Amino acid sequence: MAVDFTGNWKHVESENFEACLEALGVNFAIRKIAKNTNPRLEIQQDGDNFKIKTVALKTTEVKFKIGEEFEDDLPMGKVKIMPTWDGEKLHFDIDSPVGKLVNEREIRSDGRLYLVMKAPDGTTCTRIFTKE
Repeated sequence: MAVDFTGNWKHVESENFEACLEALGVNFAIRKIAKNTNPRLEIQQDGDNFKIKTVALKTTEVKFKIGEEFEDDLPMGKVKIMPTWDGEKLHFDIDSPVGKLVNEREIRSDGRLYLVMKAPDGTTCTRIFTKE
């Protein structure tokens, strides 16, 4: 059985986030706002079915099932996302207007949720969340 991501998660730390946004073509003003925002994730998981609500400056919600492609709106435009399991990591292959992106979420041994994002040019950043 895969890991259970269910819960409310509060952003506590970022590594290289602004550089990643720049690599994705996000403009300066939006990068500065995003860098100083501490989003909250509300994740509901039932097996391979997910609902993830992100509460930040703008609240968004996506529902998806592992192995089934879905569409979403990100700062760089409309994207197609294919969610899969990679061991205990929730892996996303993302087709975007700026190229192919990869996002992975995992709960590490310290109990925190790590969101690792990789831009098409290889720039990588990490956002870290603690369970509330």
